[in-house]
Amino acid sequence: MQQRHHLKMLPFSSAKERHSLVENRRAYTLPNFELNIFETYEASALVPLQFSEVVIINMLKGKKVMHLQDKVSFDYYPGETLLLPEHTQMLIDFPDAHIEAPTQCTAITVDGDKIKEVVDYLNEFYPKKECQSNWSFQLDKFHFSNNDELARVTNRLFQITLSNDIHKEALADLALKELLIRIMQVQGLLVLEESKAKNNSIFTYLKQYIKENMTERLSVDRLCAHVGMSKSKLSRNFKAEFGISPMEFVIRERLAYAKKILKQSGTVKEACFSSGFSDVNYFVRLFRQREGITPGQYANM
Repeated sequence: MQQRHHLKMLPFSSAKERHSLVENRRAYTLPNFELNIFETYEASALVPLQFSEVVIINMLKGKKVMHLQDKVSFDYYPGETLLLPEHTQMLIDFPDAHIEAPTQCTAITVDGDKIKEVVDYLNEFYPKKECQSNWSFQLDKFHFSNNDELARVTNRLFQITLSNDIHKEALADLALKELLIRIMQVQGLLVLEESKAKNNSIFTYLKQYIKENMTERLSVDRLCAHVGMSKSKLSRNFKAEFGISPMEFVIRERLAYAKKILKQSGTVKEACFSSGFSDVNYFVRLFRQREGITPGQYANM
């Protein structure tokens, strides 16, 4: 997973407000969605949970172990998002929850008609121009790290929902629409990063070129020349579909390759130069900024 951007914790329930020490729930209902805030104050296992609508789940504090139908169980931490279809059966462990260290997470259930409205709007007015596909949720990419934009809009939606703003419903609707778009961008980027195809679209073609020329100086001009697009068009279309710039994608590809080298050889210098970075000090600083640890620490994990 990429670097996680944590969400701001929300106010916890007071002792008088708690009706349960396991998955204590507060719900805030607005048109088209409901924000549920869950808190757990004691270690527990295999707690069932299910929603009748598509749900966006965010971990704010603590740790869960998620057991989903037909999925391998996994640890779930702050800075990550889950997007699950309606009626997904969940069993959840809270191995570290304690009265002095409770967990907190949110679940945003979204009306299906609102999702369809946003997807249809994008496909009509902002169709994907460089690949043979439409905007949609990638339900196989259900678990991902928050990027800066996704964290920002999620925090904004929380703030609006808990506020007494006279325009709350209108503002929340705008934030919800942006949240759905940002999720589709993050999922689209995951699809691109994992794609094995060479010429399925302009972007997969570009990705293959980046991988084959990792050690070269890859400027925006060079990328544009390779795909026959102007700088403004490539930057605009890439940002619209994935939420990041082409050069940010180059950095991510280089860091992903560097991590493979670190796992294989454990040599920081080799990982630096073979992934296209020309300065070891810069590589170490960037790696630590993005991953939270140094390349050497990553190699020793």
